[in-house]
Amino acid sequence: MEYTKEILADKKVKLTIKITAEEWESALQKAYEETKNKYRVQGFRAGKAPRRVIEREYGDTVFYDEALNDSFYKYYDEIITKEKLEVVGNPNVSVDKIETSGVTMTVTTAVYPEVTLGQYTGLELEKQDIKVTAAEVNGELKTMQEKAGRMVKVERAAKNGDTVIIDFLGKKDGVAFNGGEAKGYELVLGSGTFIPGFEDQLVGTKAGEDKNVVVTFPAEYPAEDLAGKECVFEVKVHEVREKVLPELNDDFAKQVSEFDTLEEYKKSIKEEIKKQKEQKAEQEAEEKLLNMVTENAKVDIPAEMIDEQADAFIHDFEHRLAHQGLDLDGYLKYMNTTVEELKKSRMEDAKKTVKTRLVLEAILKKENITIEKQEVEDAIAKQAEFNGVSVEEFKKNVHDHVLNDIANGIVMNKLFDFLKKNNKI
Repeated sequence: MEYTKEILADKKVKLTIKITAEEWESALQKAYEETKNKYRVQGFRAGKAPRRVIEREYGDTVFYDEALNDSFYKYYDEIITKEKLEVVGNPNVSVDKIETSGVTMTVTTAVYPEVTLGQYTGLELEKQDIKVTAAEVNGELKTMQEKAGRMVKVERAAKNGDTVIIDFLGKKDGVAFNGGEAKGYELVLGSGTFIPGFEDQLVGTKAGEDKNVVVTFPAEYPAEDLAGKECVFEVKVHEVREKVLPELNDDFAKQVSEFDTLEEYKKSIKEEIKKQKEQKAEQEAEEKLLNMVTENAKVDIPAEMIDEQADAFIHDFEHRLAHQGLDLDGYLKYMNTTVEELKKSRMEDAKKTVKTRLVLEAILKKENITIEKQEVEDAIAKQAEFNGVSVEEFKKNVHDHVLNDIANGIVMNKLFDFLKKNNKI
């Protein structure tokens, strides 16, 4: 086998591969040995017909596809290994000629792009000042007060904010419809849980009262037979409940926290809010630094890499939909869009993601940032301990990509430590 390599203007590599007559004959014989059982020839048992007989029966080119496919991968892998080419995506292959003297094929493939790093050390950026206001503390305190509230049955008329316990039966033109019935339903008035107008008409009702609630379903309501239609709900009010909030004092602090006084509890809330804001500010600063480092670099990204990343985004989105009990086809129909349009909308994000990854990989290589095997093993041991299993059991039950993610996480942490150490935030 001989080949020539040519660097094209679009950063792709063109390989012209010439396979000798002997190599081509060997490939055809191998194709025959591996596929002969598929061919039926009268007078021969399956897999026993000679190659020449099969070629005469099915045509001289019967084994060409298998032989070409096998030859391509054999010699293509050999060449990219020898030339140390980091190829991207699927190669474009064309067969130029097939003759008794051999085979010539042309392969065009995108290769991993070269990254020209810009400034990635000595950069300066400001981190957001951290302030915690009294309103933020009181807001968190109010949330905890709401959680600690208790529901009390009242005899008065219901008002917004109350919870009513109701039975209801929805009817359109006097006929009950599917999904329009419930018993013992707990509805918070003013919550906006039901369609507009429903909850408003229950304000002022009392326990034991019957009420016909007349509403019009929104025009965009998912059930077409109800969309834009006026319906009547026959409602029976069983109870009206009011939420009673505890007084904000030392007893409240003891009830909801580990502190003995309200002031101590408020101080801890302030510290926790500050801690969360500091973590958020740190993450935002890291993101800004990463954007600066990425923008300072130059790289011509092959379209294949961007396309693959966009496909990965769609695949991940489909996976997350599945966890919610949804499917991509249903989502696309609901959003009145297509996979192609959804993918197109993510192309810029894909391009940014690919560039960031390439730049980080270039920095890792230039700064010789690596990880030791023991570091990975220690991280796996911690993860196994967290899951309450042995290291052997953890490795056995997780996919390889989980172990790769653990290793990648370690090296990325080292990289960010390097960037934070060598830049001023």
